[in-house]
Amino acid sequence: MLNEQNISHIVTREPGGTETGEQIRKVLLQGNIDKLDSYSEFLCFAASRREHLKKIILPALSENKIVICDRFLDSSIVYQGMVGGLDEEIILKVHDNFCYKKYPDLTLLLDVNPKIGLARKNKKTLVENRFENFKDEFHELVQKKFLELARKYDNRYRVINADNNKDFIFNEIIDQIKHFFSVTLK
Repeated sequence: MLNEQNISHIVTREPGGTETGEQIRKVLLQGNIDKLDSYSEFLCFAASRREHLKKIILPALSENKIVICDRFLDSSIVYQGMVGGLDEEIILKVHDNFCYKKYPDLTLLLDVNPKIGLARKNKKTLVENRFENFKDEFHELVQKKFLELARKYDNRYRVINADNNKDFIFNEIIDQIKHFFSVTLK
């Protein structure tokens, strides 16, 4: 849609986005669920995020491109912080000191029932399955904490009911972007 309207943008993801980030992604998302504690996970995510910002996101923003990123700081706040026990102040201090104090303008939270979300993934062929292998209670707590974070930062969060089909979700995303940025997307 952005391509069709010649709107300059990039699409990226976390962890990842850079060569180093993709290597860190493998460490974080593959293997045994107990291989890292929340503190080690956060430090890996922060390292990947810094590289991602330095090499991908900040240069794109300096060229006035829209940056669409699958996950960012809020995932660390929820997973390693609210669920994992790492103090949010530490997360934010590391982010501000080492990740350029860069925060999203808009966060779209695709709120899906954890059972539905996990059922949509083909676990048999999924290689990056470390987090998917956590117990149902973990996923339910993550969902609850993301919704809490969305209420806390309601100025930039938009919650979309992702229990619906792809077309509904896509249209909701477009509507939220159009409304938030006051743009016309066809």
